[in-house]
Parts: sequence; C-alpha cells; structure tokens
Amino acid sequence: MSHGLAEGNSFAFTTGAYGNRPTFVLTRDRVADQHEITLYELAPRDIANARRERFKRAHKSVNVTVCELDDAIIGEKTPSELPGAADTAYDWDDWCAIRIATLRGGAFNEVSYLIESTFRELSLDPEIVCTGSPASVSLPEAAGVRLSIAFRAMKPMRRRDRLREVAKGIDQMSLGECYYWHAKARSPSSPSGTKALRVLLADHI
Repeated sequence: MSHGLAEGNSFAFTTGAYGNRPTFVLTRDRVADQHEITLYELAPRDIANARRERFKRAHKSVNVTVCELDDAIIGEKTPSELPGAADTAYDWDDWCAIRIATLRGGAFNEVSYLIESTFRELSLDPEIVCTGSPASVSLPEAAGVRLSIAFRAMKPMRRRDRLREVAKGIDQMSLGECYYWHAKARSPSSPSGTKALRVLLADHI
C-alpha cells in the first residue's frame, strides 16, 4: 500500500514533536455493563484550545472535546506514571487531553487486533487495556498516531468484517502513511480525510 510516501521517510517519525514524552493515553473503562476503550491525544492546553477553535470556525458540526488529564486517566496518576511511559517524570501542569474516539462492542473487539500488534512493538502487555479491570496506558507519538486513525475510522462503523479490514489495513501501513492519514484527519480543511480512509480500506462511506 502506498500513497506516494517512501518507506525510507519513516525514520523521521521515530521521535515525537515533544521528544520522548508520551503524547497519547489509551483508557479502558466500564460503563454500566459494557466495556469501552478511549484514545486521547495529550497536548499543551493552549494548543488543544487553539485546535478546538479552528474546528469550531471551520465545521460547526465537528466538536473537539478537550478534558483534564484526570478525566482521561484511570487512577490518580500522571501520564509519566502509567505503563508505557519512559522513566522521565515530565511536568504536566499545563497539559490536557483531547478525546479522539471511544469504541465499544464489535469495534472494541476488532481494534484489539491492532492494539495487540502495536503493543508488541512497544514490549507492552495488551491485556492491560484489552481485558481485566479499567486501566490506562501511555503511548509514544508514533504508536498513538497509528491507533488514532483506526479509532477515527472505526467509530461510525458497525459491520464486523469491515471493522476488521480497517484494523488489518492500518496494521500494514508504514509509519509515514499513518502520519499522512493522521494529518488529514486532524485538519479542519480536510473534513473528508477519515471517510476517504474508510473507503480505501473497507469500501465503507
């Protein structure tokens, strides 16, 4: 699969925009009798609020949800203290969380395939968030970017076969391709980016 992005460019994404600081949190929770999994992107508060305002001006039907870190993380921990974080204790005072999407039911089950693959590369146990009690995990930028395009693409889908095709397709993407689709999904000027990805991978509008 290729979108004009060379595999050789992937080296440019091995360190995130904020160094080795975790910039995503994946949280598994239980609401009533149903498990759900939510992906959050972490950002300085001024950047998160600016993104919300850009979307509000460009697309009034699109809501960028910004919340406190405490609301995104299970337990009284900072992202630096979660599984998956490096040993560095970063300052999180001026940071918040942007909710990417929450998946339940069949979408939860199918995205678990991609979570397991992504976690293996990080030497993380996927069962932390795929089974058991509610929990949160910190993720570096590259892993979070891969999962973020999956969560956005799978959110409105219901058919298990198409959900599975999206998860497998994103698992096979190069890191450069993931950043390409991530940029399209986050841009107010490209509101159809995620829909185009669903059509590409699963023939789903």
